[in-house]
Amino acid sequence: MADTWQAAAATVAVRECAPGPIATLRLRRPSADDLARIAALIGTALPTVPNRIADGAVRVVWIGPDEWLIIGDTAPNATIEAAATDAAAALCVSVGDGRCIFEATGPDAAELLAKATSIDLHPAVFTEAMSAMTLFAQVNAIVDRPPGLDGFRLIFDVSVRDYLCRWFGDAVVEFG
Repeated sequence: MADTWQAAAATVAVRECAPGPIATLRLRRPSADDLARIAALIGTALPTVPNRIADGAVRVVWIGPDEWLIIGDTAPNATIEAAATDAAAALCVSVGDGRCIFEATGPDAAELLAKATSIDLHPAVFTEAMSAMTLFAQVNAIVDRPPGLDGFRLIFDVSVRDYLCRWFGDAVVEFG
């Protein structure tokens, strides 16, 4: 699927991006060896610091103390689960078909997003490679600030896609 929706104004643009492969990885009480084996398998270390992202062969978003979102092509989910031999429980599930992704870019991207979330998105606070789970326009979202992107990436459940297209379309009008 190509980028399918966009809205732009003088100082901000929002576009929908093709989600591509996304998996949720859950590990209960992973050992350092588990984390190392999975990192070697997927080509990116799992971030262990809250609200951080790691970029490598894939993009890994910290969601919780035992949960990560893996964005990009990687080993089969069962292979990733099997690499966590020390974990009391491991689960890796494909979720890409159930997600939609939007990018908000431009000098006023943080101001646009501030209309719908309570997260402080100022660059001094919400730096590159940070992420957060939050409510955005009254729906659950993962917000991150990818390195090199002049703005933010937001991941939502695909069921709210049409609502978000309308919300973003209305919100960008204010920015000229």
